Amino acid sequence: MTVVADNYAKVLMDMAVAGEDIETMRALLEDPALYAALENPFVGRGEKHRVIDQLFPAAVCNFVKVMSDNGDIALWGDMINAYDDLVLEGKNIIRATFSYVTKPDDAQVEKLKARICRDYGKTGVELTLTEDPSLVGGFVLAVGDSVLDKSLRTAIHKMQRHFAVR
Repeated sequence: MTVVADNYAKVLMDMAVAGEDIETMRALLEDPALYAALENPFVGRGEKHRVIDQLFPAAVCNFVKVMSDNGDIALWGDMINAYDDLVLEGKNIIRATFSYVTKPDDAQVEKLKARICRDYGKTGVELTLTEDPSLVGGFVLAVGDSVLDKSLRTAIHKMQRHFAVR
């Protein structure tokens, strides 16, 4: 993510916009045609503003106009991810991704969630499970900016580098 996207997310959070207005904005900006029009530098500012006024909830119109005017619509994905992280942070929840070769059972997932909550001082975790056969074995756990890589793929690469040096 970029600092600019993070700043937009903080501003959006400070605006205290209703959840349904955020979801409407999200749905509209995920439309490829509308996104392309707002990102297109050959579409005039006035035309973009008219479209924004017609489609977006009033609570976010000026916000979307500023992003458009600054040529920052391309940051939309990073900005909304940063916003979602801020919402979770406000609820004392953290995001994590667990990549595996062999899917953990429900009990293992619950233990993993409890461990993440304890280690990061959170009351909850939004855990995404991702199958990744390229790991060969083991797992990779990404929590925030931290990555715990206990995969066989990485162990093999480390061994190869070790023996290549000798």
